[in-house]
Order: sequence, then C-alpha cells, then structure tokens
Amino acid sequence: MLADDPGSAVLTLTSFGMVQRCRPHGRDSASVIALWKDPVRGIREIHLEGDAQGVLLTVCGDRSPRRTADGRWPVDNATHYFDVAVHQVRTMKNGSGANNAEIQSLAPPLLDAYDVTILTGWAEALAEAVAHAPECVEAIIANAKAGSPWRASFCIPEQSQQLSEAISILAREVDAVAPSGSMPTLDTLLKSCLADRPGEQRLDSLVRRVLRSTLEQLRTRQAAEAR
Repeated sequence: MLADDPGSAVLTLTSFGMVQRCRPHGRDSASVIALWKDPVRGIREIHLEGDAQGVLLTVCGDRSPRRTADGRWPVDNATHYFDVAVHQVRTMKNGSGANNAEIQSLAPPLLDAYDVTILTGWAEALAEAVAHAPECVEAIIANAKAGSPWRASFCIPEQSQQLSEAISILAREVDAVAPSGSMPTLDTLLKSCLADRPGEQRLDSLVRRVLRSTLEQLRTRQAAEAR
C-alpha cells in the first residue's frame, strides 16, 4: 500500500531461517527473502540462491518533481526510485586471504553525520547561488560561518570547530576562482573542484568532494531541464 503512493518504493525483508521452515501443504519451501515494489515496475521477488550467503541490492534512482497540495509550482528536487539490481554474494572457495592481511585501524571521521549534513546544505545553497544569483554568494558564505547573528535569533547553537573549519574551506574554494570584485561561475568552480591536488589535507579533500557533488547534481538537473 505504501508503494502505491506517488514517489514511494518499498523493500520488505524476511528471515531466511523462517523461509526455510515455511512449508505450505503440498508445496516446497521457497527461497524468496525479500519483496521490492515501486510504482513503475510493480512487485519483484528477490531470491537467495542455494550457494549464496547473501544478496547485494542496488537501487536505481532519478530526479523527479516534488509537488505540493497547496498549488505551489512543482520543484524538480525529489528522487524517484524505479528498480533494484540483485547480485548474489558468495564466499570464495579458497578463502579471501583476509586473515593474513595486516589489520589497520581506521582513522576517526573528520566530521560526524550531523556536520556533514549541514555542510552539504550550505554547499547546495552556494551552488544554487552561483548558478542563479551570484550576487548572493557573499551573503551565503557570511551566514554559513560561525558567529553569524541569525544563529542567536533562532537559538541555534554554534558550529563545532571542525565544521567551522570546513565552512572556511568552502569559502576559500569560492575565493580561489573569484578574484576581488568578480563573480564566481559554475564552470570555474566545478573545474577547480575536479583539479588534482597532491598532498591535500583530508578535510580540504572532503569539503571539495561535497561541493563537487552538489555542483555536478546541479549540472545534471540543468541538462535534463534543457532537453
């Protein structure tokens, strides 16, 4: 029922142990461990093959218009999921050799999920401003930085030290492609994000990847609208 709602897709999972124990009278047990349903392709059964230990699912999505019930103009910033690819996961017969590999400790994350979400939001606002209102870029960067007056007005706590540094890196990316008195362009900013920078700091690289992702999504949307 949920999958019948516009823009919805639903994946339901079943315990493989329960599937094996379920034997309806006069029928063999099935190996269906999941059901996928979307408004375009309908229902698809997902099987676990006999020699597989798991299933890897890859969902396909595309940009879709987001509509409201109050008559506002649709905005093309939603995601439409329309299919799922299924890959059976099997163990290697001779082992993967991972036991002999040296176990390395992972470096701590540069930003937590909350800060990455905020950084992505400011990067999206910056990309939209560069594309449609370059005169607003300076104001957006000023509002994104720590200590902006609007935070106190809305009782929003200040940024973490790492997020504040990431926002400063975001501002430097814009300054690098927009000399004093000039306006940044989408092409120059994207080209700068794509450039190789050997020896770059990890946080700088993370900020540049986030900005590049938002710029590429905007470019893709513009190309789709132009067709």
